[in-house]
Amino acid sequence: MPRLTTLDEVLFPVGEHPVFVSVAEDDGEQRVSVPWKKAVVDGNTRRVLGIVGRDYRLVKNREALDMAHECCRAVFPETKPAEWEAQAVDAPATAAYCHIDLVHKFNTLDFTFAPEAERPDVFGPFIRVTNSYNGLRALGFDIGFYRKICKNGMIAPDSLIRFKFTHSRSDIRKSIQFQVAGERLTKFKTAFADSLASLRNCAVPRSQFEPLIRSALLLQPPQRLRPDDPETDDWWILSAQLAKISTRYAAELGENAYAAFNAITEFASHPPDNRCLHRDRHSLQRLAGSWVSSFSAACHTKGFSINDYIEKLEEKRVGITENESGASVRSVHA
Repeated sequence: MPRLTTLDEVLFPVGEHPVFVSVAEDDGEQRVSVPWKKAVVDGNTRRVLGIVGRDYRLVKNREALDMAHECCRAVFPETKPAEWEAQAVDAPATAAYCHIDLVHKFNTLDFTFAPEAERPDVFGPFIRVTNSYNGLRALGFDIGFYRKICKNGMIAPDSLIRFKFTHSRSDIRKSIQFQVAGERLTKFKTAFADSLASLRNCAVPRSQFEPLIRSALLLQPPQRLRPDDPETDDWWILSAQLAKISTRYAAELGENAYAAFNAITEFASHPPDNRCLHRDRHSLQRLAGSWVSSFSAACHTKGFSINDYIEKLEEKRVGITENESGASVRSVHA
């Protein structure tokens, strides 16, 4: 299903309205108020976006975007408001929730502490705000990093900004005080540079790229691969795309974990419309961030084997997908 990808598509007017139910009576139907519920309604289409509790605190996407600008200034106080711009929007066609990325036009991560020959590619930070109109997602802010040459990104595995609230009046007030883990941010930048160096120095055969990507991003094939089945066809299309990305980065950057990392972040940042893909860009980029952290630590362990690592990661992936689906799934390697 097509997704919303521009600001105009998510900055529509929205309001709260009372909820009524129709109760059948002998002499017809009677409308009865539901005072503990209210509806969040699209002001343009009059479409109901969500039914929420009476204590639900509506935060419009415009207000959430303004909060994101405040967050940017708190995390990077040396920057100016005009230097931040919304460069990416992602929301389902229902517009029930959205992610908006604010990217600094010039800011890059400072890796000058590393020897020049060992400095990684230029990476820049972004702040992603998440907002929803159905109460299923908290209002939150995440810091991410992206490779500027290709815009492929990831979300930091641990929150560096302590701000995530449920949509309740007690949690979200008129003014917000952002608490920024500045010391942790500095440490993370150092650890991130070390992680990228580790990835460059870890050999990964081209034949292992696809299993590594599938396991890192929890990509799961259909339970049954049947001929002439649309879901099966989509799985082979997705597999072909992974192969194409893997071949390109292996040729560009070599057969190492850094090339695999770029393949992972490209897929996570530009996920296709595919029946076999059940996570949005935000979730995939969070998985990419977690993978960088875990893999860079694992590859330093004594006796590290990429084959053993992928096997363990595959076991974890199957376990997670079994828990999500509530049913046993069969692993199929393309």
